[in-house]
Amino acid sequence: MAGSDGPGAGPGSCRFAVARLIPLLDSFAKEIGGVREGKDIEYVHRMRVASRRLRAALPLFSVCFGADEYRSWMQELKKITRALGEARDTDVQIDFLRSYAKKVGKTGNHKGAGDRGQAALAAEIRVFLHRLGRKRSVLQDHVVSALDDLERSGVLAGMRGALTGTKAAAGRPLRRMQAIGIPGVAADRIGGRLEEFLAFEPYLADPDAITEHHAMRIAAKKLRYTMEVYGPVYRLSLKKPLRRVKKVQEILGDIHDCDVWIDTLTRMIVRQRTRSRPVTVPEKGVHTLTGMRLFLHDRERKRHALHRRMIQYWNALGRAHAWEELGTSLIGGVRTGFLPRVQGKPGATAAAVASLMAESPDHQTHEAQVTRLALALFDQTQAIHHLGLHERTLLEQAGLLHDIGWRFGRKGHSSRGREMILGEERLPFALADRIVIAIAVRSHRKGIDPITDTLYPFLPAQGPETVRILSALLRVADGLDYLHSSVVETVSCAITPDGIIVTAAAAGDAGAERARALAKSELMKTAFGREVEIR
Repeated sequence: MAGSDGPGAGPGSCRFAVARLIPLLDSFAKEIGGVREGKDIEYVHRMRVASRRLRAALPLFSVCFGADEYRSWMQELKKITRALGEARDTDVQIDFLRSYAKKVGKTGNHKGAGDRGQAALAAEIRVFLHRLGRKRSVLQDHVVSALDDLERSGVLAGMRGALTGTKAAAGRPLRRMQAIGIPGVAADRIGGRLEEFLAFEPYLADPDAITEHHAMRIAAKKLRYTMEVYGPVYRLSLKKPLRRVKKVQEILGDIHDCDVWIDTLTRMIVRQRTRSRPVTVPEKGVHTLTGMRLFLHDRERKRHALHRRMIQYWNALGRAHAWEELGTSLIGGVRTGFLPRVQGKPGATAAAVASLMAESPDHQTHEAQVTRLALALFDQTQAIHHLGLHERTLLEQAGLLHDIGWRFGRKGHSSRGREMILGEERLPFALADRIVIAIAVRSHRKGIDPITDTLYPFLPAQGPETVRILSALLRVADGLDYLHSSVVETVSCAITPDGIIVTAAAAGDAGAERARALAKSELMKTAFGREVEIR
């Protein structure tokens, strides 16, 4: 497992990846024989789930692998997942119809159907079962062919070789200083999935938002799998929020199953209404309008009931503050083994920051200049922001690290810097402090508001206000060294009830720096609630 030289590719993160991926690979591989045999649908189900979990986990650790091998793994897994998915979906439909047929056989099962209606519905189910059975036989050939392709590709052997090559190292407990970079990445990944999931909440109450309900189910699945991957990082392995997400996924899955039947039946009814029929010879083994209409009505009633159940459960989660509780756990629920023993020890912190700065030597002078100016702005405005020595230290660290993302190029360097700080194993920061610094680093660029950061809502207590103030000061300070010339020697701030006047004393022409600082002062204006003037 060579790994790539990018954010999050530290040895601790990659050893954690191996420890999480090997069981997933084993779960996937052990089902192959049963899937080939095709006698028990549970083999397909388990293998499909295992393939999805692998596909969800691998991108989380992609930097730990070579780009070419990672790409080939994902391509082959996608193919087999697709083949398994088609087979599994058909299995689910057949299993449902067999169960449903038993209910239809009972008198009065379908409201208003009558004896003839019941017979038509039962006949309709038999037709579906017959046709789906034939379809499943064809799909089994596709599944076996996909398995043959998978084995010929050598992907499974390649993955196992890459993972087991470092299994001995991964089997040992992670050293504390390697493990401390994992919680920040875990919180970011889970928080991002949670944000995607909750984005569909406005559509949940609309019974006709079928596309959005389906997308929300997929988002719930991705959130769940990501939480499972990083579960060992947290106390109780996030079991309670995992149960909640799983239940949401299951209800939305049942709703989606109804939607599939409703769409299928609606299209078939339209076709059936316009097809020609023999005049004298009654047809057997074909769909009938009566049976399809009764089946469609049943699935529509079921979807309505499931949607009502989903709303009730979602409201219960809201009353329990379920998602806020999950966000709190991402920062406050980390296991001790993933936290530094001595958080923020001055010597260790200074050495770690210096080590990171040294990896981008061309920017060290600029980083030091911006830090000096940012701290001066902090001290000059202390009377109105009321932050203390700890927050000043966080600003200092953010200033010194704000351009470390340049190591991988200019474009997107602030976001990469954020990623590096979240996952860097050398930084002995408390997790909440690490997140504040990371958000401030990302937000030093003009137009990036800290409030848009995935982890911003999860910051405890005064964290959100603190990070906005620190980001605002860092952004203006960065503007005051726009040309990386260190031309600005000192800054002073005059505070009025309505404004902050920043005076930059320079050794030469600082017109470009003052203009850039003013252009980047919008966040300072909103954070302090005052107009900002740069002189």
